[in-house]
Parts: sequence; C-alpha cells; structure tokens
Amino acid sequence: MYVCRTHKGKRRYIIIKDMRGEETAHQTNGGQANGRIRMEAKSSKSARLSPDPSPSEQEPAELQAKFKALFENVSSGVAIYEARNDGEEFVFVDFNPAAEEIDQIKKQDLIGKSVAEVFPSVKEFGLFDVFRRVYKTGTPEHHPVSIYKDNRIAGWRENYVYRLPSGRIVAIYDDVSERKRSELAARMSEQCFRAIANYTYDWEVWVGPTGRVLWTNPAVQRVTGYSIKELTAMPDYPKPLVYEKDRDRIDRAFRSALRGSTGNDVQFRIQRKDDRIIWVDMSWQAIYDEEGKSLGHRESIRDVTARKEAENALQKAEQEKEKILDSLAELVAYQDRDMRILWANRAACESVNLTREQTIGRHCYELWGERQGPCPNCPVARAMETGITEQGERMASDGRAWFIQASPVRDDDGNITGAVEITLDITERKHAGER
Repeated sequence: MYVCRTHKGKRRYIIIKDMRGEETAHQTNGGQANGRIRMEAKSSKSARLSPDPSPSEQEPAELQAKFKALFENVSSGVAIYEARNDGEEFVFVDFNPAAEEIDQIKKQDLIGKSVAEVFPSVKEFGLFDVFRRVYKTGTPEHHPVSIYKDNRIAGWRENYVYRLPSGRIVAIYDDVSERKRSELAARMSEQCFRAIANYTYDWEVWVGPTGRVLWTNPAVQRVTGYSIKELTAMPDYPKPLVYEKDRDRIDRAFRSALRGSTGNDVQFRIQRKDDRIIWVDMSWQAIYDEEGKSLGHRESIRDVTARKEAENALQKAEQEKEKILDSLAELVAYQDRDMRILWANRAACESVNLTREQTIGRHCYELWGERQGPCPNCPVARAMETGITEQGERMASDGRAWFIQASPVRDDDGNITGAVEITLDITERKHAGER
C-alpha cells in the first residue's frame, strides 16, 4: 500500500495492492476512504486517477477543499514538523501562506530543512525545548509571547504546539508585535492612547472596578456584532456575550479580574449579536493609577475561530487515517531512513504485544526480526535504496511465513524520507502449497 496524489495534486488516494498484484485506489479526505477508484494510467513517478462516480463523493471533496482553504487562508502561521533522531531535530514538512508572510520566507526554501537551520535562534527563543517536550509527552503546550531575533528577522511571537497522532509536531503561531506595541502605547497620553488603541486589530476593553465597561475600541463590532454604544451600555457584561456552556467558567475569570488578577490565553466561545458562535482568546491585566489605586482592568480579545477550525481539521484528518489503517488485517508500519518506526497500525502493534506508543521509536528488525541490524535482503532497505516498491518473503523463528512489501516515501522535493512496510501472514498458504 502507498499514498499518492492525482496529477493535479488536489486529491489524495490510498492505493492498495493485493497479493495478485492487482491495485485499487480509494480516494481519501482527511484519512477516510471514499469509494473505489479506476486506475487509468501509471508510471514510476505519478498515477492519473479517475474516480468512479458515487453519490457520496461530493461531500468529502468539499471537506477537503474546506480544510485546504482554512490551512491556506487562516491568519495564523501554521508549521508542521517531523521529528528526527528521537526529537533531537525537527524538519519542516509543511508551511502555510500566513507563516510565509509572518517569517518572510517561502515554503519551498525551508521544506526538508531543520528548524534550527532556518531559524538559528530557535533554541535561545525557547521554542525548541517546547517541541521536544510535546514530541515526548504528546501534551500540547503554549509558548507565551516572546521576542525572536536573528540576523534576518525579529518580532514578538506567540506559539501553540501540539503533536499529531502520526508523531508530527504542529506549531500554530501569531506575530503579536502589533499587540506588544499597543501595550507600550498605553503608557502614553490619553489622546495618543486612543489614537493607537482605536486602530488596534484585537478587541480591547477597559472594565472599571465595578465591572462596567468604561471604554472599548471599534473592533468590538467586527468581533461581536455589537456597537461601542451597545457594549458600554450593557449592564451585566460579559454574560450576554458568552456562550451558555462557557458562562460559569468565564464568570469566575471575570470576578478574578475584578479582584486584580492577571490572565492569559483563556479560550471561550462568544455568541455574536447575529447568534453565530465564534472562538476567542482573552488576556487581561489590572490597571492602577500612580498612587496604586485600582482603575479596573484591560481585556485583549482576539477571534481565533479560524485557528481552532484548522487545528480540529488537522486532528480529525489524522484520526480518520488512523481508523482506516487500523481496520486492515495486514501489518502496516511507517519507518524513517534509519528503519525506526514512526507509526504502526493496530495489527502491527498487536503482533508484538505492544501499544502504539511503545512501538514508535523502535527499529523494525528489533521487534519482528529479533536482530540488532537489518534483516538480510530486507525489502524496506531495498525500497529506500532503489526508490521503487520491493517485495520479499521471510520465515520467522516461530515457523510463520510472511510476505513483505515496502514502498518508499518521498517529500515534496522528491527526496526519500522513509518507507511504508506492509506485511501479510502467508503461513497457511505456504502449508497448503506444500501439501
């Protein structure tokens, strides 16, 4: 089995080759197969695929288009990395247009390169350690607003990092230099403050000590649909704005802010005036006069709906791919150039009585060959060397016979980055042939 794109690169297919050498292709959207595909023509480099018409084809195509549109048009930068050497290195595998604009670099100039090579100050910045922790633990982390600077670029960045089921690392980030400049501008005169704050992209709110809104900028209408006048007249702010299921949590946060606390990156849902539900990210900071008397607190609120949808779409795509591969009886393992397992399906894990987490990072020959090095004439090693699909049979120490097929995996530049190995137990067929 291997994964390819159509000649136009707009659809993905899983190509499954059976033991007789016959190939069928299944169109995927976010990992879910959708109907059988006719093979019209193929070569060593590409396959032109023509989907058989089916009533269910339109919906997955629309979902795929929606995900692509989100990835390419979301205002936050999105970078996807593949870990190498057990998390000692992280290599770019994808980079969206917003990230290109934020970091002033083209996708084609960094794909396949180490993050430390492209951004030499990433370790001093602290983000590299976040990558390593998230890769090891799988626990998402927020890298707070910090300034990044090297000989090429400089700016304030805010990162959210999480690990996909495949083991790849995703960083969703924003250039918050504008917001930092706005915070500094708050120290200036009232007239200067208003001139700057009124044109800040984020929705800014000044809440008095009693909980009444004293001031807000024009962004309130873009984010909530309410005018400045409607918001400042709202007696029980922020309750009417907060989505019902989030109200208790945000009410506690609001009361804490009135007591002088500071909060960062609290995510919740807002119900706009037109009843549309959106996701926002809120931070707040207490405000005091020169004598230390409370003037209330300032709230900075940003619409992060597109980012949340992009994150959910990526996670859903990975989960659906996993479900498809876990349903196969064949053992499927994705390996890097060092034959270290990056992902394995349920059948592969159960064959060695290990969980997926215990399997990832181990060498295939260590788990199935019980060896310290690659098996002789290994199809996986041959596939990565020749660049074509290789096959072979192996007798295990327990007497079982296995048919092995391996196909190379390439990055966008055509470089071989690993291989997909599919193994089938053919013991019964062998015994039948001997009889």
